[in-house]
Amino acid sequence: MNIFKCFGKGIKEATLRPKMVFFLWLFNVLFAALTYFLFAAAFGGALGTSAIVRDLVRKADMNAVIEFLTSGGVVLGELATAVIILSVLYVFMSIFLYGGILHSLVHKNDQERFASVFFAGGGKFYGRFFRLTLYSLVLWIPAGVIFVIFDNLLKAIHKDPSHEQLTVIFKIGEVLFALFLIFLVKMIMDYARIKIAGQDSREVFRALLGSVKFVFGKLGRTLVLYYFLGLIGWTAFLIYKVLDATFVQSSMGTILLGFFWAQVFIASRGWLKIAYLAAQGKAIDLI
Repeated sequence: MNIFKCFGKGIKEATLRPKMVFFLWLFNVLFAALTYFLFAAAFGGALGTSAIVRDLVRKADMNAVIEFLTSGGVVLGELATAVIILSVLYVFMSIFLYGGILHSLVHKNDQERFASVFFAGGGKFYGRFFRLTLYSLVLWIPAGVIFVIFDNLLKAIHKDPSHEQLTVIFKIGEVLFALFLIFLVKMIMDYARIKIAGQDSREVFRALLGSVKFVFGKLGRTLVLYYFLGLIGWTAFLIYKVLDATFVQSSMGTILLGFFWAQVFIASRGWLKIAYLAAQGKAIDLI
């Protein structure tokens, strides 16, 4: 029953914070725009004004991808550098956003402007959450080792690759187990951030260890809450894909409508992030 109370708390908090959802949407749109222009520039530099570019503009053509991949090591090197930079920027941006979200959730003074509280939280907890990200290696490394052991175990069991149906089942099992480990570590990290922000603690490693103890001590309930909220995200994704497939973007109106649905979906991801943190914050007290 407490799980449903936590679930309801997360939904309520996320729904009552449209400004925060807008901020998260804006950050995502700006990052997506930066990513698009960097990759578009890389493709343009690689393909130049060749005939294949005209084919790429007219329709999706695998020859364009092949020409891009074989056009020159310099461009590919620049692209790899861009990917690394974007990945690092995304991690840094996420750390800041987590601080802003959690500070806004635990902040009690409703008279202060939202932007002030959000950006103050992003700055206040940035160093602590950055250290937490580094400390999380003590979780990611064992998770990677466990996955390798699991993968080798499956390979030892299934030695006949000619059995295609069984091979597909095992591959699906590998993917699901990998996702389970990833989500488990992410969940532990969420609880650690919540402890740090809720208690205004500077003992980052202790918060991480406390979160490991909390999650494994109440593994069933924390997993149910996490995946229950995850169902909302998957439902939103499926609705978006169905609606997106129904629009034939042949006119300005349908193009704008498709763009609108895409922005709604992006905003829903921010809404879900808030719901996760609010629900898990409540879970620390109730489960």
